[in-house]
Amino acid sequence: MPSSANIGAVIRRLRERWRLKQQDVVEYARLDRSSSYISSIETGKTSPTLAELEAMSIVFRTTVSRMIQEAGGEQGEAPTADDPATRLVALFRGLDPDEQELALAFLQLLTDRRQEKALPGRR
Repeated sequence: MPSSANIGAVIRRLRERWRLKQQDVVEYARLDRSSSYISSIETGKTSPTLAELEAMSIVFRTTVSRMIQEAGGEQGEAPTADDPATRLVALFRGLDPDEQELALAFLQLLTDRRQEKALPGRR
C-alpha cells in the first residue's frame, strides 16, 4: 500500500480538481471529522481508513483502487469515473437509503416505459 503522504497528495489533487475546500470534503463524504483531519491526511501526517477513502472516492467520482493506484505511481493522473455504470454506482452509494429507493423506483419506471414503447403496435 502506498505511503500516507502519497495518498494524501492524491486526495489533495482530487479536492483541488473539484474545487472543494477541506470542509466540503468532510461534509460531502459525511465524515465525523474536522477539516484539519483532511489537512493532516494531505500532508501525510495521518492516513484515512478504508471506509473514509471509500466515502471520499464517491465525492471525487473515482474508486478507492484508482486512488491507491495513483498514490503508488501506477498512473500519472487520477482518472474520473467515465464509465456510466461506475458513475451510477458511485452516485447511488452517496445517497441515503430512502433516496436509493427513490432512485431505483425511477430507474424501474424508465425501464418499464422503454419496454412499453418496444411492444409491437405501440407508439
